[in-house]
Amino acid sequence: MKATKFLFFIIMLLLACSEEESKIFTNENGSFVRFFLLVNINNDILEFPEIDGAIVPRERYTKNNIKTLKIPVVLTSLKENIVEVDFSTTISNITGVEITPQNKLTFSKNKKVDTIFVKFTERWDMSKNPEMIFELTKTSDTDVNIGMPNTILPNNKLTINFEELNLNYKIAPPNNFEIIGNLNEKVTINIDFPQGFIQSEIINVDLLSETSSDFRYILNKLPITSSNQISYEFIVDENIKIDELEFQTKLELNSLNNYTVNGLKTTNIKKGIVVDRDNTVFTASNFYNLSDPFYRTYAEHWFDANADDSCDWGSFFAFTFPVIVNENHPNAVLFDDKGTSDPTDDIYHHAFRIGFDSPNAGRTTNPFNLKRWFTNESTDSANSPGFNIPEALEFFPLNGTSKTEGFVKVIENDLQIQGRNGNSYIISISGNGTYKEISAGLIEINLEFKSFNTALFGGTRTDRYKIYNQRIHPDPDPITQNCKKPIEL
Repeated sequence: MKATKFLFFIIMLLLACSEEESKIFTNENGSFVRFFLLVNINNDILEFPEIDGAIVPRERYTKNNIKTLKIPVVLTSLKENIVEVDFSTTISNITGVEITPQNKLTFSKNKKVDTIFVKFTERWDMSKNPEMIFELTKTSDTDVNIGMPNTILPNNKLTINFEELNLNYKIAPPNNFEIIGNLNEKVTINIDFPQGFIQSEIINVDLLSETSSDFRYILNKLPITSSNQISYEFIVDENIKIDELEFQTKLELNSLNNYTVNGLKTTNIKKGIVVDRDNTVFTASNFYNLSDPFYRTYAEHWFDANADDSCDWGSFFAFTFPVIVNENHPNAVLFDDKGTSDPTDDIYHHAFRIGFDSPNAGRTTNPFNLKRWFTNESTDSANSPGFNIPEALEFFPLNGTSKTEGFVKVIENDLQIQGRNGNSYIISISGNGTYKEISAGLIEINLEFKSFNTALFGGTRTDRYKIYNQRIHPDPDPITQNCKKPIEL
């Protein structure tokens, strides 16, 4: 009997929740206006029009970052052309706050959501118990009620509490750039501040320093236009005409008081050795199909997936895309002229490079089976951008002209991977191998993949792969090489 009552209670609770969320933008109980602050599991506020019916609007929120706070306010419906809603703000023990608009929101029949923006220009002192309270107080239309018509969660008042700030920064991927070596060639280097930054602490600080360089350049900090990113413009200051040598500049993040580096710390700008290759071979085009956004490269990895001391080839795939280059790149191939005579909208692909990326924003793919290397990896792109590698492999046709075989190399890169526990690691990758057309249209890559991280691998580890441009391929024969087991991050 008790179990039956408990089940009935759960069912009624679920129905009540469903009914509550069905009222988000309806007018069943008269028109009303309320705060509509939705927060995901990462404590990030969803910005309108992003909504999630499974999330209940908050009446209290704890802020743990310095980014501009955006508070949505929703009106269900209105009879008048314009409705104004007044709100009050009580600020306790916190300074350096800018609120826009200051006390009045405006709604119309085409605009049923308005937003309060709260910008912070100073750090708060947790010893003073800072707090902010917003309250909807009055509407210009007496038919519009303040808050939802219930006594449990009317959402007419919103309290903002605060946590101690732990701000960090990192080089935004990609951190490796290839240049042609032309005078005045430009590269934009972005530095991310995921929790935001205090502009007065950043504006007069040089965030990058050179560790080595083989050529002249100019580095300019760009005007600040974002609350969580600083950008630099790197300008090549000479014509680099020697094709037989590699030229590189390495930059590193400077230490910054009250901020911690959490992620990529260095960036490389490199002009590689120019190899004579016939662009019409266009090897890369065998590995992607842009008419299918979910086109994949298929592969086998020599691995002990079950951690039972038994090595075997394990199948995986990764979404595969071209590498976009400028028209003056030595390996540029015109992919699409957009059907116009205007050259400025033309799209060029690198004839010999491919990358692995997710077709879905915020998500990642599985390049080189990296996700199975670990047992508790965080797979979203904000935490583990290294699971997307926009430039991963480069092909070198035999004699520069072969359409059926040649050499392949892993494009050297630094990948940031994070565990669900918050532990973050930088893995440096490299490697090389061969490729060959083993039957009509089917290309097999034999790859020796190297990765370096002292904490995870004790130095450099080597993995073996066979990569194919088609799903149907022969089962590889077993090899005698040792293999790796999954690692807990």
